[in-house]
Amino acid sequence: MALTANRDVDHYVDQELRRVDVAGGAHLFKGALVEWNAGGFAQPVTGSGVFAGLAYEEVDNAAGADGAASGRVYTLGDFETALAGAVAADVGRAVYARDDESLTLDPQDAVLVGRVRGVVAPGRIILRLAEGVRS
Repeated sequence: MALTANRDVDHYVDQELRRVDVAGGAHLFKGALVEWNAGGFAQPVTGSGVFAGLAYEEVDNAAGADGAASGRVYTLGDFETALAGAVAADVGRAVYARDDESLTLDPQDAVLVGRVRGVVAPGRIILRLAEGVRS
């Protein structure tokens, strides 16, 4: 049904850093690529979830239940990182991850994590995060 009156909508001012509930049995290291699992909890990228962001801090929930620990992840931004074989012609291409560290341009069994925004040296890119986007 369409609106027939004004409504208030909560606005999150800080779009870059978010607190997430971590999956039971998961350990997020600072700098890890993080995905949402099927239950809606953050875990290191396995290649089967939806990208959540880049871990701002270490969170160890290895011995806890889903949501027993939380931590912050970057959901927006540009980050310099390794991408084997990256060259200037890759600017604008989609970037994927199969685990919490390794990036690839191949979408096979991987999670979309962002786009190449620049190449600073052979094999080193500026990655623009694409949080919450399905491959």
